[in-house]
Amino acid sequence: MTGLAAEILLVVCAAIMGAGLILILLMISMKKEASSFTVTEEDVFIDDLPHVWDGTRLFFITDLHRRSFTAEHVSLLARHPSAELVLLGGDIIEQGVTIEQAMKSVEQLSKIAPIVMVHGNHDHKCNTAQLDAELIKAGVKILDNTAMRCEKDGEAIWLCGIGDSSSGYANVRLAFARSDSEPSCTIVLAHDPVVIREKLPSYVQLVLTGHTHGGQIRLPIYGPLRLNQFYRRYLSGWYGIISKHVPNHAFQLFISNGFGTSHVPMRWNAKPQGHFITLRRYP
Repeated sequence: MTGLAAEILLVVCAAIMGAGLILILLMISMKKEASSFTVTEEDVFIDDLPHVWDGTRLFFITDLHRRSFTAEHVSLLARHPSAELVLLGGDIIEQGVTIEQAMKSVEQLSKIAPIVMVHGNHDHKCNTAQLDAELIKAGVKILDNTAMRCEKDGEAIWLCGIGDSSSGYANVRLAFARSDSEPSCTIVLAHDPVVIREKLPSYVQLVLTGHTHGGQIRLPIYGPLRLNQFYRRYLSGWYGIISKHVPNHAFQLFISNGFGTSHVPMRWNAKPQGHFITLRRYP
């Protein structure tokens, strides 16, 4: 081998080793991000919110998947003013995760406030009947395709849950059957933001969803690795939605990055989240 060839080989080997080191460091960083937890404070102004509900706080979390919610996470949340309800947006389990593990997370979340939840697509890939039996035993209110009337000092709002759309469990007509008889300010809890394509009643003011993981791995310039055009448009955070089905109906959509991960236990530019949401009435 000539001297020049040897030098070229050394340069190539150094480049490969350098690229490998960068890849290893990147993977470590992505695993570290996936194990982090960001708690956000969200104030949302809602039309027709009754006076007595002004300042009500909710804690919203979704997409636990394989990740356990622990006493350490509860301690972190205790630094914030308390919430009256925990809204759990589905995918609390997936294949390969035991119901026991999922219920340990639910037990920790119940220390924050009573839990109301809907199912996600991964929840339906497990023994849902057994899971639901344990959830009900633990006092969790499962809100798939039904509504919950919440009253405070004689003033009521509705919390309506819609079943998972991608699994074929969404039934919007059934979800609003109760609230249609007494329409008033309504918050919708659903797993998948695709629910905004449905004909939601004019009294719906806020929709809370997860499912996207905020892209989970979001590359510079390119964006999320695995999401289609709809989820690229509705990826994470707040959106103002104009209904295509109900004239003059606008509502707010909030999409959480979620807490856990799917497929690979890594995140990039999409930190895990939980959210304290404070309901505000317009002055």
